[in-house]
Amino acid sequence: MRLWHIIFLVFSSAFFPLRAFAAEDCPNALAGSGSYTLEQGVNRITEVFYDDGPTVKTEFRIGGQLLLATTLYQGLFELHRLDRGLLIESKPRDDLGKFFPLRPLQNMPKILVTSFDLTSSEAVTKNNIRVVRLRYIGAQEFKIGDCTYPVLKFQRDENWPSVSNIDYYAPQLKLVIAKEYSDHSIRSYERIHSAAH
Repeated sequence: MRLWHIIFLVFSSAFFPLRAFAAEDCPNALAGSGSYTLEQGVNRITEVFYDDGPTVKTEFRIGGQLLLATTLYQGLFELHRLDRGLLIESKPRDDLGKFFPLRPLQNMPKILVTSFDLTSSEAVTKNNIRVVRLRYIGAQEFKIGDCTYPVLKFQRDENWPSVSNIDYYAPQLKLVIAKEYSDHSIRSYERIHSAAH
């Protein structure tokens, strides 16, 4: 088990009840490789693929049709996006590895990202720069179906596309599992299960 896995488990046991890890049928992405599935509504499925590396891949389908595929750094920073034929690649100018493992009360400096539309070989933002800011605002437990996960909450602000919301990030899943918007509405998943389900 890697050192950051141990650090996360110690942090979690100190700040969250152990029942967050008790359900044996609840997937996690802390070690090894595998996949799990998140469901939202009828026929809306997100498959998540992970391994021991820092990147996570997701595929979102409605009724079996692939609409969105992404590659994310630790589930927080988008590196690659295929959105209904539009292919966008993003290259952070910072070494994202220095921000992980995440720590309580951790804020991140402004992250500069170069984004290209690979379908036209042109920059997708003015001056070729996207700015991402994440500010830690708290920690709590969050339920998806019968599974409970500890989450870290970050205020996310981006200049393109214009984004301002709260990310509910689950380190145990390497993914943002819910988003809270300015009207305090929360968009999340209804069910989660491993690929072997």
